[in-house]
Amino acid sequence: MIKTKRWVLGTAIMAVTLGTALTGCGKTEEGANGGEPSSSGSSDKYDKLPRAISVSMYDRGAVAADEGSYEQNRWTKWIQEQSGIQVKFVPVPRNQAQEKLNTLIASGEAPDLIWEYDRNYIGTLVTQGVVQPLDDYIDKYSTVLKKYISENQDLKPFMTFNGKIYGFTARRPMNGLANAGMWIRQDWLDKVGMKAPTTEEEFFTVVKAFKDKGLAGSASAPVVSMYVWPNVISGLYATHSTQWYLEGGKMTNASFVDRNVGALSFERKLYENGYIDKEYLTDKNSQKTMTDWALGKTGILIGTVGNGIDGYMKDLIKNIPDANPVPLAAFSTQYGKFGFYQETPANIFVAFNKDMKNPKAAIEYLDWMLDKGWYSLMNGVENTHYKLVNGVAQIIDADKFKKEVAYAGEYAIVRNDAKTFKLEDLITKAAPDPLSQRWAKLNVEAMKTSLSVPFRRDIPYAPNSPEIANVFASVAPKLTEIRTRAIVKGDITPEQALDMMRKEYKSAGGDKADQIAQEWYESNKAGFK
Repeated sequence: MIKTKRWVLGTAIMAVTLGTALTGCGKTEEGANGGEPSSSGSSDKYDKLPRAISVSMYDRGAVAADEGSYEQNRWTKWIQEQSGIQVKFVPVPRNQAQEKLNTLIASGEAPDLIWEYDRNYIGTLVTQGVVQPLDDYIDKYSTVLKKYISENQDLKPFMTFNGKIYGFTARRPMNGLANAGMWIRQDWLDKVGMKAPTTEEEFFTVVKAFKDKGLAGSASAPVVSMYVWPNVISGLYATHSTQWYLEGGKMTNASFVDRNVGALSFERKLYENGYIDKEYLTDKNSQKTMTDWALGKTGILIGTVGNGIDGYMKDLIKNIPDANPVPLAAFSTQYGKFGFYQETPANIFVAFNKDMKNPKAAIEYLDWMLDKGWYSLMNGVENTHYKLVNGVAQIIDADKFKKEVAYAGEYAIVRNDAKTFKLEDLITKAAPDPLSQRWAKLNVEAMKTSLSVPFRRDIPYAPNSPEIANVFASVAPKLTEIRTRAIVKGDITPEQALDMMRKEYKSAGGDKADQIAQEWYESNKAGFK
């Protein structure tokens, strides 16, 4: 799956709006469908209810037709059997997840468990009264979650809103921290007699040489594939949409720092010189971007690292036997060196719909998932999809795994895989065929390269405030319009664009939003690490 970060301003704060063949001791289907509790004398009101819940999940279009659908497949059946909980899965399109969830919430059809990678979206649901605190449920019904929180106290602030836990989260493994990254064709560098760029100026010199040499097939063809979500560019310039920065001790949203002039200029230069596909902004899933890369049409990929692009990288190597893709480290700009976007230690945030019928069943489900359910969902069935090699689940057949298991990771919304994981485990985990091994080694190198330059994160998470969210919700379309105009049309300079965006923000109540953000920072900074 391709990691997705939408190309919007202030995304994080604008979101108001296998069966029995699988090994293990399975529960009976009757039990999974909510029979009477075993202890009929229980005074707990939830024991009288069916052990049934509904859960949101990302639809990435990765389930093969003969596997079924995201709602019904070998793994949904396995989950019901093994957990003893009747689970209804509610898929939402990955790139419109928050919009779809908002629609479901507004119509009263939202699932019991609502989860997102975006902490600020959960914060918005808290302020809207959509979700409920988990503390009492965890204390009364959980063993696994309770123990995990006790052993991972540094994650608790990420889970906490207004002094209570609203979004349970588990720790990301190291390969989950590296999100954005760049790749360059070393064979293309060799053809133009250049080294990998280490500065913005060198970057554009290399790009121009690729284009002038016609390495993409002609001197008019794009030579750079770029994701529509700018996790690389906004990282390089410390303008990432999820961030508030401390500029001279004052909280300033990423959309309005001076460095936006540099970020806009960078993207405009790529666009106006034809270095990137002129339609890249409509490539919402970055599929054309990645297809061009996989076909060997471009020499630089501004996008991501990790297993989400493994298919495209393998296709490149198969399609172009002489291709030599290598990771490209974050280069310096006039503002310094900040690194690509990197995730926080907290992974997925799981919240409880306030209208859910059986929170006890939901806690039991998450306990089971965090304890053992996640492992099979991430790895498959031993001796069918993987074998253990030095304690690491090594894929037996890459194609079989991709078809039958890869999509199952979407169900593992809490995982306990970070404690012992090492990046080198990815090499052991990869299938033994030469192509899989080559990609795994490249993948590990790319993640290390991506993580080698720290991403600028002044505070661990953004302020959660309905007032701030409302300001950005009202101004967001105009900010996006201005930004797009500066990049695509080019009739305003980046400096003018930033000035216009600041004025729009101010007129929408930006001064008050900044004041609230500053007060929030002063009140919470003692707890930041």
